[in-house]
Amino acid sequence: MAWKVTTDPASEPLTTAEVLNYLKLESSSLPAAETTLIETLIKAARQWVERHCNVGLLPQTITEVFDGFPEELSVGPVRSVTSISYKDSDGAVQTWAASNYVVDTYEQPARIRRAYGVVNPSLRDEINNVSAVYVIGYDDADALPAHIKQAMLLTIADAYENRENYVKQLPTAAEYILESGGIRIWRFR
Repeated sequence: MAWKVTTDPASEPLTTAEVLNYLKLESSSLPAAETTLIETLIKAARQWVERHCNVGLLPQTITEVFDGFPEELSVGPVRSVTSISYKDSDGAVQTWAASNYVVDTYEQPARIRRAYGVVNPSLRDEINNVSAVYVIGYDDADALPAHIKQAMLLTIADAYENRENYVKQLPTAAEYILESGGIRIWRFR
């Protein structure tokens, strides 16, 4: 299974003002290039947290592909499943009706099961023949657990202060905060 973000979040979990405050920088004295750098670091920190933990911080759309009908979705928290499509035995792409499956969003990772009495259709025997499109993420930045924002701020501060490529010690404080926060979706396959 492989996934990618097909619709990015509409905003970032941290504002430029929040980050500047954390870094103890005055926005009025910063060159425009530094503000642009801060905005880039905010996005990079969000993307790092999302990949590290297999979570979406704000609402965004994911497309994930599978070699057969999925039992779990790799990224969470899942808000809704938009569609599941597959290649039938003739190679035609079909959309599986939402009434054919049930999504359990209480479990992390979210699970997908056939509805009672439903049989999986015949699939074409090739890789990535099933795709699921789903929406993940917390409602908004205010709904994010505080430790996620703290990990992002630590990551941003480190990247801002250390602009050269250097050897990092593992785990970093940000990684420790995320690991102890209990939001990481672990995949065992």
